[in-house]
Amino acid sequence: MIHFISKRLKHSLVLLFMASLVCFTLVVSAPGNVAVLIAELRGAVATPGYVEKVAEEIGLHKPLLMRYAGWLGDAVRGDFGISYRTGQEVSADLPKRMLVTGTLIGGSGVVATLLGLALGFLGAFWPYRLPDRVSRGLALLGASTPTFFVGALMIYGFSVTFQLFPSFGFGGPESWVLPWVTVAVLPAAVLSRVVRVGLEEAMASPFVLTAKSKGLGRTAILFRDALPNIIPVFINALGTQVGLMTATAIIVEPLFAWQGVGDYFLQGVKFRDFMVVQACLLIFLAFFIVVNLIVDLAVLMTDPRIRRQWS
Repeated sequence: MIHFISKRLKHSLVLLFMASLVCFTLVVSAPGNVAVLIAELRGAVATPGYVEKVAEEIGLHKPLLMRYAGWLGDAVRGDFGISYRTGQEVSADLPKRMLVTGTLIGGSGVVATLLGLALGFLGAFWPYRLPDRVSRGLALLGASTPTFFVGALMIYGFSVTFQLFPSFGFGGPESWVLPWVTVAVLPAAVLSRVVRVGLEEAMASPFVLTAKSKGLGRTAILFRDALPNIIPVFINALGTQVGLMTATAIIVEPLFAWQGVGDYFLQGVKFRDFMVVQACLLIFLAFFIVVNLIVDLAVLMTDPRIRRQWS
């Protein structure tokens, strides 16, 4: 088991290095002259002499390898450079924005887990009957509806029409409900199908016949015998969905006027603020890699077959 953990940690470090390389390459290969852009954003006349001065200031004349090594070393220390647009340190803006995005992804993950388990068990309790068909229909609807459209419906229905929740801002638990549900709809639909199919397969196993012969009811068998068998698969699916929520945050945060990392990334792209884009991309990829590492360790702890394989 220690060998498995050590191997996964090494793989994660390699992936983090490759992610940093991709972030740097994407931004460096973007078209246009960054020095001209910065000179214009500073409000100065972009004369050749001033552009040359800006290029010297941000190190554009250095070899790419030196620029990458310098950027990576600073990023490891938490220094992501100076924003071209605002002139402020990117690392100064990130903590509060990461708190906003963390609240969005964490809350949405909890809502998606609860909804997915509820819909999955609803179908498993009454297989091929009305509740099962309803849960399948809701899952299909949730999986096929675009996230931005779900958000617009949430705002129109619960903010404009019924005035139950605020339509924008990060002001407290009431303002978190609609963004959480908006992000959670698609993952909940996927997780509900994972739970439903997993429970159906588990209920067809021989150990269920043994449990029935002991006089146990369907509810007891589902929770005591079938549920533990689908936990590793559910954790894998949840980890994938949490990673995808990171990309969804880029759409949902501007929709509800949340100033998180996703909103910061969009602003960076809009104003060609490459230092911000690099920092946000690296954070997104690092988060995705860390989530996958946690999922692998969680599956190892919950699946005895994998533990025996690596013991």
